[in-house]
Amino acid sequence: MIKKLENYIEGLKRMAIAYSGGVDSTFLLDMSARVLREGKVLALTIKSPLTPLWEVEFAIGYCKTKGIRQLMLDGSFILDDELFVSNPLQRCYYCKKRILEVMKEEIPDDHVLLTGTTATDASDFRPGMKAEQEMEVRTPLRELGFTRDKIREYSKAYHIPGFERPPSACFATRVPYGEPITLGKVKMVEEAETFIRNLGIELVRVRLITRDTACIEVAKEDIKKIFDLREDISHQFGEIGFLRVTLDLDGYRRGKLNYGADG
Repeated sequence: MIKKLENYIEGLKRMAIAYSGGVDSTFLLDMSARVLREGKVLALTIKSPLTPLWEVEFAIGYCKTKGIRQLMLDGSFILDDELFVSNPLQRCYYCKKRILEVMKEEIPDDHVLLTGTTATDASDFRPGMKAEQEMEVRTPLRELGFTRDKIREYSKAYHIPGFERPPSACFATRVPYGEPITLGKVKMVEEAETFIRNLGIELVRVRLITRDTACIEVAKEDIKKIFDLREDISHQFGEIGFLRVTLDLDGYRRGKLNYGADG
């Protein structure tokens, strides 16, 4: 599989990669930089209120360490999109479409735009993939059959930084479909998740049940720790603005918000 990916990358000559700092896009960026060398790979990173700061910081640090050109783009325009903030089932389509349009405007004409979409994404409810197809964006990891598990396996074997990091997603995924996305809600989620992360728990989602009710999702092995620290967490969340705090006893599962969303 790696040889097929290398051949794919080599055939593109020059590329720009939508780089979030996550495991998948880091793998694609790292492999691309190995094949095409200096000056032929450009990383595009969106920084917006919806983007976890820890992901942006990792992306910046990785590009700096590897000597990869990186262009930081202001993504605050997303919260000005009425179709997106109304939070329909196709929310991710509107967001991805606008971001890809901005990225295409910023990259040199001789660069091909790629994303880190994987074969695993194709089995989930991912409206953003439609935007990639419409914008003629290349998705080599999906096209060549790279699953998330395989990407982590190869990333470890190739000593690519961050392969062990938990999955991340934009803060819009914490707001249930149909509930308007506002800067205030996003900031509450960010502050709450930052507090939990500072307790030593990296995999966390603080989902809004209502405007003032939070539901904490963590890995099953961290549920007891959250319960033991419930008084401190409840106090801090109260300071943030939550009146009620709940804990999901099933633990974190990727794509939980999407269960049943595609029918």
